[in-house]
Amino acid sequence: MMLHKKRWICREVSEEDILRVSQRAGISRFLAKIFLSRGIEDETNIKGILNPSLELLHDPFLLNDMKKAVDRIKLAIDRNEKIVVYGDYDVDGITSTSVLYNFLSSRKADVDYYIPDRLDEGYGLSTGAVDRISETNASLIITVDCGITAIDEINYIKYKNMDVIVTDHHECKEELPDAYAVICPCRPDSSYPFSQLAGVGVVFKLIHALCIEMGLGSAYLDYLDLVALGTVADVVPLVDENRVIVSFGIQKIMSTANVGLRKLMENCNYSNKPITSWTIGFVFAPRINAAGRIGDARIAVRLLTTYDEEEANDIVALLDDDNRLRQSTEVEILNEAVSIIEGDESYLKEKVLIVAGEKWHHGVIGIVASRITDRYHKPCILFSKEDMIAKGSGRSIEGFDLFKALCHCRELIEKFGGHELAAGLTVSIDNLPAFRKMINEYADSVLNEEDLVPKLEIDARIDREDISIKNIMDLNSLAPFGAGNPTPVFIYRNLRIINIRTVGDNKHLKLKLRDSDTLLDAIGFNMGDMADVLRTGDMVDVACTLEMNSWNSVDTIQLNIRDMRLEEEAAKEEQYFMSLDRYLKFDEWIDEDRQTDVFGTGMKRISRISINELVNMAESAKSMAIVVNNPDGALLLENLLKKMSTGIKKKLEVCYTIPYNVDFDKIYLVVNPDPDHMGFDNLDNVVFFGNQVSESYIKRLMSKIGNKGLFYFGSIAPDCMSYDDIIPDRKDMVAVYQYIKANSSNNVLKDNLFMLSRRITNNYKINMNFFKLKRSLEVFDELKLIEYREAENGKVLLLVADNVKTKTNLENSKSYRYLQQLKAKLKEA
Repeated sequence: MMLHKKRWICREVSEEDILRVSQRAGISRFLAKIFLSRGIEDETNIKGILNPSLELLHDPFLLNDMKKAVDRIKLAIDRNEKIVVYGDYDVDGITSTSVLYNFLSSRKADVDYYIPDRLDEGYGLSTGAVDRISETNASLIITVDCGITAIDEINYIKYKNMDVIVTDHHECKEELPDAYAVICPCRPDSSYPFSQLAGVGVVFKLIHALCIEMGLGSAYLDYLDLVALGTVADVVPLVDENRVIVSFGIQKIMSTANVGLRKLMENCNYSNKPITSWTIGFVFAPRINAAGRIGDARIAVRLLTTYDEEEANDIVALLDDDNRLRQSTEVEILNEAVSIIEGDESYLKEKVLIVAGEKWHHGVIGIVASRITDRYHKPCILFSKEDMIAKGSGRSIEGFDLFKALCHCRELIEKFGGHELAAGLTVSIDNLPAFRKMINEYADSVLNEEDLVPKLEIDARIDREDISIKNIMDLNSLAPFGAGNPTPVFIYRNLRIINIRTVGDNKHLKLKLRDSDTLLDAIGFNMGDMADVLRTGDMVDVACTLEMNSWNSVDTIQLNIRDMRLEEEAAKEEQYFMSLDRYLKFDEWIDEDRQTDVFGTGMKRISRISINELVNMAESAKSMAIVVNNPDGALLLENLLKKMSTGIKKKLEVCYTIPYNVDFDKIYLVVNPDPDHMGFDNLDNVVFFGNQVSESYIKRLMSKIGNKGLFYFGSIAPDCMSYDDIIPDRKDMVAVYQYIKANSSNNVLKDNLFMLSRRITNNYKINMNFFKLKRSLEVFDELKLIEYREAENGKVLLLVADNVKTKTNLENSKSYRYLQQLKAKLKEA
């Protein structure tokens, strides 16, 4: 069973390759495993990652139009022309504006900045903003973090007799704006070696080029603190130049001369603490972002450009207030959006979630869209509706290019911009239904169901030999971590749970785990709800990161759990109950006459075979599957075949479905296969082993098998599990109903049936499992006590009825009566 439904992806590497890379690069075997899993084995590349150098920065003049831009800016400074830096209201835009403004101010330029209001003007250039800038007698506009798609607005700037230099990093449309210079590493004609700079990274290249042309040496490095801040906040990949920028920028932050940044650090209690990319992304950036989302982004630019400590303190206090307001607004919109999604079953069938609300705050919907994408692992666009216009902000998942999707739907969109994973747009409210339909049709053509299952990339398998302080120090040499260079994640298998508790107001899970004689501490952030699913003594596999935890001046190694699975035996048990759910169609089975042997005279196509014939078939070159009705039967048969033959070279694989691409080197021992999802086409022989309890199921299965060799080997294979394991009694049903009533929020409970069955078992000390729980829910649904619906990601949605005043008789349920008949038949068997 997976406690969290994620697909673990781990690239296996050979010991030979690990040793080779370790020796050639002069690194530990531990680090070599990580590099190999990430497809990195070149010695020079490895050394560049472990030892980032400013020499790895590319020549800024490799960017198209850089020389033109530099010459025009120098001319404007020499002539004392009015220059306006036109930015954006997110952290990337704010830092981009601040860096260029600070640099130009240091050169005594006549410079000002303009940040559009998120609510009134929206993202990017607008004709109204151009009019206001024109009134200041400006002759040169330099856009930062915007402008690459503003074709009409830039034509308007030229009409107003101003020059414009575009610096941007977003995806380009087919046509570039007719600006004096367009500096963007994503230009179709760009030959620049690195295309994934943040907006502030492009500004950094511009001031680097200016320093070269103006003979200012390394003055451009003075701005690395703000450049690193914007780069991390914009979640661009921390590879190549970005890695160099952030590595040296973090060092600059810790001793920053920027008054506003220093005061922000003091306010966050980080003056004398180590700074990491996590600190930037989750402590500093949200406060700066809050200005553009809730308040006035110009305040944040003022913070990063002021030399007045008192003013900086006042601004930091304002940003704190804005951030708290942002947090509360975010929670309100998130709750509304989730309620809309889960109250409309059509969203379950759609791959892109398009959700609109009345006057949702434009500055917050992007964050909420990100949270919904994380929650459902689907692309999401949230729209705020106002005055017949819907302004949206979207976030996407790997494999779905949101910018391309919007280009596909451009006929229904009034304005849009962004990149693969995030975008903003404006749509007429009248066009929203058509837009929702069109983008989902596009998603159906590029996404499959597997794309909607969240993936967890695993770097390597570890065991107790890998748990050392030296290895954690080696891991730190891979920092800074972030997009494109995530913190390494490891699989640690076969750990026994010794202790379970929650911390942080029950939000987080704290475990003590044992590997042989080694005890390990583990923390699962925001996994506190797992405490009533897990049991002391459970064996688990964990996907985790390794870190040092300091508590009461004592440093210990800790596993930071990213995901967890119960060990193989528990997983097999759950798979069995799922297969049993498919196997026993109650209404069909109850109407049959129970037979010890369902392969009677009515099934002429099936030939009985002896054990020797079965062994000969298994030893032959023909492909085969053996159908059994429970895992014990598969194990019994596996042992029997091993005793009877030494000539079977094929691997015996116990499974619950047969893949469509059959491996001829395997014999599939398949438990209660789903007739509608089986790969029978490449099989030569199918053998039924042991007693089967349902003739109707066998007939359904045979109808899918077609003209294959069909055989029956009758041995001592056990039937199903005992009726206590599969038939819930009244006490079980009372416990199920009481738990759901007590734990539903607003009469709604959504959970995975496996997890829910373990919670009920732990709370009421009864024998509950997937199969019994599902039967109980079907009875309650029939009696209208609970409405039972399938939800996303393997979960179910339970809606609890209000005001059930009269005592309900379980006998009124046809499903319950079937259960009692089944129990009676199993008792007779």
